[in-house]
Amino acid sequence: MWGGTRFGWALVILLLWPAAAGCSGAAPPSVAPTAGPAAAAAAATPVPTPGAMRFRVAATQPAAVAAHLLPYWVGIDTGLFREQGLGVELVTMQSDQMALTAAANGEVDVVLSTPSPTLLAIIASGMDGVIIGATHNAFDQRLLAASDIQSPDDLRGKSALISAQGTLNDFQTREALQRIGIDPDKELAGWWMGANQAERVKNLRLGNGQTTVVPLPLSATLVAEGFTDFGDLSAGPPWPGVAMIMSRRIYSARLDYVQRFLKGLLASIQRTKADPDTAKQILAQYTKIEDPDALDEAYDVYGNRLLERVPYLSVDGLQRAVDFAAETRFHTRPIKTSDLVDQTALQRLESSGYVDQLYR
Repeated sequence: MWGGTRFGWALVILLLWPAAAGCSGAAPPSVAPTAGPAAAAAAATPVPTPGAMRFRVAATQPAAVAAHLLPYWVGIDTGLFREQGLGVELVTMQSDQMALTAAANGEVDVVLSTPSPTLLAIIASGMDGVIIGATHNAFDQRLLAASDIQSPDDLRGKSALISAQGTLNDFQTREALQRIGIDPDKELAGWWMGANQAERVKNLRLGNGQTTVVPLPLSATLVAEGFTDFGDLSAGPPWPGVAMIMSRRIYSARLDYVQRFLKGLLASIQRTKADPDTAKQILAQYTKIEDPDALDEAYDVYGNRLLERVPYLSVDGLQRAVDFAAETRFHTRPIKTSDLVDQTALQRLESSGYVDQLYR
């Protein structure tokens, strides 16, 4: 929980439903979660190794399309988090709102999410959230198009598929189109809506819209079906990465446990980069990738090239996310990125020489 009385949090969650954010409070994280869908998801997670403190990390995408979780998977499977006395569990939840509500209820300790307009709107509404780092800060989405579209010129006058305007997926799609030289507001015929990625891909296959963005390894599957991939779009302005979000109060009060978590993550990043064979085996296990080429490509993006050696969030990338959110959610305009980010724990670990020791 994030400060205030239990009644106060209940009122905040009621008013912002399903918005809330935070991590488990000063009490041990083994306290049973409250009832509800988020609690059920957390409760279903296997019990960690005896003697290790339970530390729950929430993500909003299933493993099959969440290759950005690779360093966390490596840390869990190789025991690097356990070496820090933590039994890290990854909990999949259906949305940022559900994950942040679970964090506010003490059901999870950290939320992993790209700063979306929805997430930023929640924080702008008065939540005591803080971003403590991010593993990736480059655009990782691939722009896929119908097989008869072979160049950016072929997209002019066509329609793009997004989840809804003003969402993270809208932001991603506009970013991808701009990076190949297409003005999404002036050069497209319009937008098709799909509630989620599965619907967007289904509509793309049906021809309801000619282009959409998807991550690896799903993009490799679609390319194998004949769709056009506009290639790596990671070069360019910094992207708001997959942030680690906590309660500022808990971040300060339990800095020792936060540092243990970050030490485990830093060691996991080093292992991911230094031992690609093990990392690829773990990546294949979680994502169910069977195509060796797709596995190599996904590892190159999420385990090597775009994986931050020290997972600092790009403040410039975050500012771009804030600016986009403010276009449709006016109450996010007062947000200052300096108020959202505290990477002190990472800075202390780096200045201590811990990172240098890992790479010797």
